[in-house]
Amino acid sequence: MGKDSRVIMEAEDADADFLIEFLPIKKKGIQPRLFIVHDITGMATPFMRLGAYMPNEMYAIGDKHFGSEMGFGSIDAMAEHYISLIKKVQPEGPYVIGGYSYGGSVALCMAAKLAKRGEEVARLILFDPIFIPSSERQSLKSTDWTQRSIDRITSNFPEIGEKWKNKLRTEIRKNLESMFDYEADFYDGPTTLVVPKDRSWYRSGAASDFDTGADDHNGWDARIKNLDMKVAAGSHDTMFMPAHVKVLAGVLKEILASVPGAGSMHTTSSPKTKKVVKVKATNCHAA
Repeated sequence: MGKDSRVIMEAEDADADFLIEFLPIKKKGIQPRLFIVHDITGMATPFMRLGAYMPNEMYAIGDKHFGSEMGFGSIDAMAEHYISLIKKVQPEGPYVIGGYSYGGSVALCMAAKLAKRGEEVARLILFDPIFIPSSERQSLKSTDWTQRSIDRITSNFPEIGEKWKNKLRTEIRKNLESMFDYEADFYDGPTTLVVPKDRSWYRSGAASDFDTGADDHNGWDARIKNLDMKVAAGSHDTMFMPAHVKVLAGVLKEILASVPGAGSMHTTSSPKTKKVVKVKATNCHAA
C-alpha cells in the first residue's frame, strides 16, 4: 500500500508504536465534523489522504491495541471506548460518524449507543462494510475464510518486515473474531452506504462465501431502515488509495453537505440547546 507500508517500515526501524489512536486529519474545518473508524487492520493512517481534498474538520480512530492478542474483546467494548474519544473533542451531538469495512460495524454500534442515550447522530457513513447474518457468521468460523482474509489483506503490504506483518496478522484475526461475534444493531438514523464501483470482492471474491455479497446494499437493509447509497471509485481494498481517494472525497463532500448546518465553522453545542432525536436502536451484543 505504498505510503502505508513506508509508515510501518519506519516504525519498525525505530521500534516504535506507529499507530495514533486518535489521529487529526484536519483540526480546523467546516461543519460537520467527521469521525472515521479504522478497518480490520486497526490502522487509521489511510484516512489521512482525505485531508488534502476535504474542507471539513476530521479525525480518524485507530486501534490502540494494534498487534496485541489482548484488546477490547468485542465490538461493543470498542465502540464504547471510541465514543469516549470523540466526546473529548465534541462533548455533544449532532455527530457524524463513519467507518471503513469492519469499522462500519463499529461505527454502527457507536451510533446505536448514542441514539439510545438520546444523543443526536446527524449521519452515519458506512464505507463498504457487509452485513453477515448470524447463521453464516458461525459457519465461517469453521472454514478457512479467516486465513484467506488474512492472506489477502497482508498481501497489500508487501514491503513490511515479518515483525509488523505478524502484528498485522494478529490484529486482523482478533478483529475478525469480534466481527463474527457481533450481532449488528437495528438502526433507523440517517445512514449512507458508500460502495466502490468495482464490487468484485463481494460478487466473486472472499465475501461471495455468504449470500449478502450480491445485495446492492451489502445486506444492510436487514438492519438499517433509513439507508441510501453512493458509489465511489476503485474496489473494496483501494477506495482510500491515492488513485481513488479524490473521487471518494467528492462523494463524501456531497454527503456532508446534506447534513443540517453544513458549511459553517464548527462550534461546540451548548448543553442548554442539546437536541434529542428519537432513533430506535438496540444495544450492541454478541451473537
